[in-house]
Amino acid sequence: IELGEALSSGTRINKPSDDPLGARMAADLNSEHRRVKQYERNIDSGRHLLQVADHVLEESNSTLLRVKELAIRGINGIMTPNDRAYMADEILAFRDHLQTLANTRTQNRHIFGGFLSTTPPYDAAFAFVGDTNKTQYEVGEGELVDATIAGGSAFGDGTAATVDVFDNLQLLADAIRAGNNVDMDNEFERLETSIEQVTGVRQRVGLNLNRLSAAETIKEYMKERLPDALAQIRDTDFTQAISDLKVIENTLQATLATSSRLMSGSSLLDYM
Repeated sequence: IELGEALSSGTRINKPSDDPLGARMAADLNSEHRRVKQYERNIDSGRHLLQVADHVLEESNSTLLRVKELAIRGINGIMTPNDRAYMADEILAFRDHLQTLANTRTQNRHIFGGFLSTTPPYDAAFAFVGDTNKTQYEVGEGELVDATIAGGSAFGDGTAATVDVFDNLQLLADAIRAGNNVDMDNEFERLETSIEQVTGVRQRVGLNLNRLSAAETIKEYMKERLPDALAQIRDTDFTQAISDLKVIENTLQATLATSSRLMSGSSLLDYM
C-alpha cells in the first residue's frame, strides 16, 4: 500500500511514519524555504527604502553644493545690497527645497524621521520632530541590515551631535543679506560640515544597499538549491519503487497460490 501511494503521489514520504527522519528533514527544509521567501520580501522592502533615500541624499548634496557656490560668490565678490538680498532669498529657497527632501514620504512612511514615520520629521519652523531610531530588516539568520538611516542624521536632529542644515542655511542667508563677512565665514565652515554630513550618510546608505545585494545573492542560491535538497529526501525513486513493488506482487501471488492449494486440501509438503 505504501509503495502504491508513493508511485501515485510521486513522493516517497507521504506521512511521517514512512520515514520519520526523512520527514523531519523535509519539514526543516520547508521551514527554511519559507524563511528564505520572507528574507526576500525584507530585502525588497529594504532596497526600496534605501534607494529612495539614496536619490534624496544625492539631490540634497547637489543642492548644498549649489549653495556653496553662492556662498563663495557672496564672500569673494563685491555686491550691492540688492545683490545680497537676491542671493539670500535664493539660499532660503534652497533651504525650503531641502526641507521638502528631508520630509520625503514613500510606502506611507517618512524615511528620515526614525520610528515616528507617519508625520513629517521637520515641522514648519524647520525643527526636527522625529526620533533618532532606524528601521532594520532581517535578511538572513541573525543578519540585520539598516533599511533607513537614524532619524535626523542627515539634516540634523536638533542636538550637538549633528549639524542643523536648515539653521546653517538660514544664518548664512542672514549673513549675506547683512554683508557680515565674519558670520559668512563661520557659516561657510558649517556649510562644509553640512555637506560632509549628508555625503557621509549617503555613503552608509550605499554600504547597506551593497549588503542587501550580497544577501540577495545568497538567498537566490538557497532558493535554487532547497527544492533539489527536498526532492532528494522526499520524492519517489520510481525505478526502485517499481522493482520493490514487483517483488511484493510476486510474493503475494505465490502466497495466494499456496493458500489456495492448502485450502483445497493439498499439503504444504507438496511445494517443498
